[in-house]
Amino acid sequence: MRSSVIGFVLGLTLLQCQGALPAPYLLALLIAVALCAALCACRTQRAFFKIPLLAACGALLGFSWAAMFASHYLARELPKEWEGRDITLVGTVDSLPYQFEQGVRFDFAVERVLTTDAPAMPPRLALSWYSAFRMEELQAVQKVQPGERWQLTVRLRRPHGNANPYGFDYEVWLLEQNLRATGAVRPDQNLGLKNQRLDDFVPTFGNMVERCRGWLRDRIYAALPDKEYAGVIVALVIGDQRAISQSDWKVFNRTGISHLVSISGLHITMIAGMFASLIFLLWRRSFFLGTNLPLLLPAQKAAAVAGAAAALLYVLLAGFGVPAQRTLYMLSVVAAALWFGRITSVSHVLCAALGVVVMLDPWAVLWPGFWLSFGAVAVILYATVGRARPRMTADQPQVQKWVMMLRSAAHTQYVVTIGLVPLTMLLFGQISLVSPLANAIAIPLVSFLVTPLALAGSVMPAPLANWTLGLAHLLVEKLALILGWLGAFPAAVWSTPVPSWWIFLAASLGTLWLLAPAGWPVRWLGLAGLLPLALNVTAHPKQGEMWVTAFDIGQ
Repeated sequence: MRSSVIGFVLGLTLLQCQGALPAPYLLALLIAVALCAALCACRTQRAFFKIPLLAACGALLGFSWAAMFASHYLARELPKEWEGRDITLVGTVDSLPYQFEQGVRFDFAVERVLTTDAPAMPPRLALSWYSAFRMEELQAVQKVQPGERWQLTVRLRRPHGNANPYGFDYEVWLLEQNLRATGAVRPDQNLGLKNQRLDDFVPTFGNMVERCRGWLRDRIYAALPDKEYAGVIVALVIGDQRAISQSDWKVFNRTGISHLVSISGLHITMIAGMFASLIFLLWRRSFFLGTNLPLLLPAQKAAAVAGAAAALLYVLLAGFGVPAQRTLYMLSVVAAALWFGRITSVSHVLCAALGVVVMLDPWAVLWPGFWLSFGAVAVILYATVGRARPRMTADQPQVQKWVMMLRSAAHTQYVVTIGLVPLTMLLFGQISLVSPLANAIAIPLVSFLVTPLALAGSVMPAPLANWTLGLAHLLVEKLALILGWLGAFPAAVWSTPVPSWWIFLAASLGTLWLLAPAGWPVRWLGLAGLLPLALNVTAHPKQGEMWVTAFDIGQ
């Protein structure tokens, strides 16, 4: 299973590198070859033949799946002749609106088109409602909430993004979000149909989730008016990072803790474990309440269901990002194994989560968070295989237990920091040198104090919410001071040109050698593989040459 999942990921990654989608007959041929490879793999028991056959089968199926997925989404786009024309639509607000100085942005799920002779529109649109459509056309921007049904006159265009290399690919992001057109709400003066709210709420599951996220965000901003890091608290509770300023992101990136300023896998696992432990304790003691719940369902199974349900609820509030998905699917596989009484390895759990993520979202492989998220877990798994773990006993002193926990946490942080160096340099061309120290401070503070306080404060009654959220904000404020001090060092970040494929390969092999499990000979020789990465220098024009870069700024 693991080899086929890895092959599946490589296959759909290869599809994302193609300039055009393959023809339907070619996809049919690839699927037929993949089925033949799978049949041959089932008939052989030799791993030397079986593993490559399963990997090849997975690669062909992954390539074909991504191509069919892309064809389906690309087919639902705005006709070119309807770009720049006014169209009146009826639909629902399908996302958490983002308020900014000039207006509001939101996603819009189209239900029907009112404009005569207009063709079918894409099912989801990315709309902006500006207070001034043009300098001479002013309009009042009304407050929109998730789940509301609106009648709007909009002017649309097909998805476009800047063509700068190594920059954010806005067009691909729109495709991944199933947003096949962008546009702006038109002023309703001199237009036949008025922009108006038709229903306050349309009860669907997605609308209820987004309305809950909006309610939590409003409560946090009400409790933290004009606070500098209120956007960080919102990001920790519902995963909405749009209110975090670029200056704050610069500090977080320079210190290597940007993964904490969101709903990360650690936070989800912590919440799931807390709910599972609570249900486990209550379920086992239900005899004292006159019920026989453990006789109906074992406490372990009840705890597994409670933990998976808590993780699902938290991930829904987080906006379903890739790190959150990865953690949810891994926890779900573990919960299923506990429910059915099956023992499963960590590598199988990781591959199962990997397969589910790319099946549901083939474009996930285009984003750095996907590779960093799964890469971190894979590196920890690789480096801890065969390592003897000291066990805690009840008669051990508390200080000794804390020392053992700190040593384990320090080793994990060391493994992640070193193990992700080649991948981080390939994706960003830089790495934070103060990251280990910054994470040693930020991980326990954010995970065990700020996040629980933010979650509790977002649902508490007003007086308690103000105090709890205020305390969480105070801790973030103090943490930001420390991070700002660490990030201010000139040597806080090591930057180098993006490595070529052979430098990346050498660095990856060196890292694997360096972090090899216990018993691997002379692991320090892995440092030799990192030398080409360390000595990589910036390319420059030769004598008499000049390089000119013209940036696409969208005009």
